[in-house]
Amino acid sequence: MRAAISLLVLLFSMCGAQTRSTQTEVQTESQSTGAAAAAAEVSPQLDVSAELKELRDMVVELRVTLRYTQDELIVMKAENSDVKERLVVSETRLAAGEAEVMNLRKETAAQSADLRSMQALKDRLAASETGIEDMKVENAAQEAELTAVKTRLAATETEVDNLGKITENSKVAFSAGLTDSGFIEAGDTELNLVFSRIITNAGEAYSSTTGFFTAPVRGVYYFRFTVMDLLASRYMAIRMFKNGQQLMGLHEYNTDGYASYLSSGLTVQLEVGDKVNLKIPAGSRLYDNVNNHSTFSGFLLFPL
Repeated sequence: MRAAISLLVLLFSMCGAQTRSTQTEVQTESQSTGAAAAAAEVSPQLDVSAELKELRDMVVELRVTLRYTQDELIVMKAENSDVKERLVVSETRLAAGEAEVMNLRKETAAQSADLRSMQALKDRLAASETGIEDMKVENAAQEAELTAVKTRLAATETEVDNLGKITENSKVAFSAGLTDSGFIEAGDTELNLVFSRIITNAGEAYSSTTGFFTAPVRGVYYFRFTVMDLLASRYMAIRMFKNGQQLMGLHEYNTDGYASYLSSGLTVQLEVGDKVNLKIPAGSRLYDNVNNHSTFSGFLLFPL
């Protein structure tokens, strides 16, 4: 725009200068030539008129150009204003974007901090889970140990109960006299001896009804007997049995009619329920009275 205005000013200046130059030349020529100038006066005037017309046309053209240029300038100003407005909007949006970016950065930083916190929590959780697993293993071991202790305790209690029973049942001892009515004689078959006169029967293992001793506990027992008869040319014999099997047998023969004694004893291992008894063979006899000449005794040495 400034270039167009400068060009217009330059053209006007050129037109003025050219007009003044032409007038000076005309005057000079008029003064110097006189009559010749008068003769040729018509031709220069025509040239100046034509040049002035061209200049006027040029000025008109320049005015039109100037008008168009001014219109373009107005349009450009409007466009420039629009661009400025758009630039302001862009700058506003840019500022908003920058603010949003800053907010996003802050949010990202906060999220990063949250992520670090979450990672720390995860690490703590993993450590806690590991500790829980270790505690589970330890608890399982403790439960197994507790179970073993309970088992041992139960076994100990059972053993204590058994020992208590054994201790209670180990109080086993008896002595019994055969009879207070004189002779006891076997017939044609052997006779099971029933020592019916109880002297001692701790543990109630001996039966004064059947004559059998029944072992209440597994253990080692000692049994002893003493029997008497008045022998006058006859035999006296006695046998000890365990569960029907003979353990020992003794006999004596005498002819003087005085009292004769047989006495012996055995140490026997018995299981619970084993039975021990004494018998005399067929044709034999024994004697006893209130003085307990014939006795049967036994007691538990120790349990097994």
